[in-house]
Amino acid sequence: MMFWKRKRKEPNENPLQDKLARKIAGGFVLVQTKFSDMMNKRFENMPARRLKIFLIAFCVFSGGLSLYFFVSAIVAKPRPAFKIDQVKVPQHFDRSGDEVMENEMPEDVYHEIQQYRYYMDSIGEPIRPGLQDSMRTLEELYWQQQK
Repeated sequence: MMFWKRKRKEPNENPLQDKLARKIAGGFVLVQTKFSDMMNKRFENMPARRLKIFLIAFCVFSGGLSLYFFVSAIVAKPRPAFKIDQVKVPQHFDRSGDEVMENEMPEDVYHEIQQYRYYMDSIGEPIRPGLQDSMRTLEELYWQQQK
């Protein structure tokens, strides 16, 4: 018979938590009481016929609003909470540039590079280091093709 008797677990009591819960519940009751007192004062002198009309209008308004929210939740297309935009990726992001070395370099590109270099020298502006390296590589490619 020992298996059938179980010890009951006593709930952990936290006096601070209980005190806080009582204060919150008391606050809600106080708000409800103040609201009901205000509504009683506002409607105590109103005739019964007018009170019924007000009640019917309130019910129609709140019922219609509830019906609108219900129908719009079912009928409306769901909108995502946030939008994910497509990342703009350069067209040739997966190519290293070695493909350019395999192709022939047109002579007009070589002449454009020479014109740009001449223009930058004439105005006294330095060419950016990365651009300078690219231009040198393209010129080397052109001269290798000429051999």
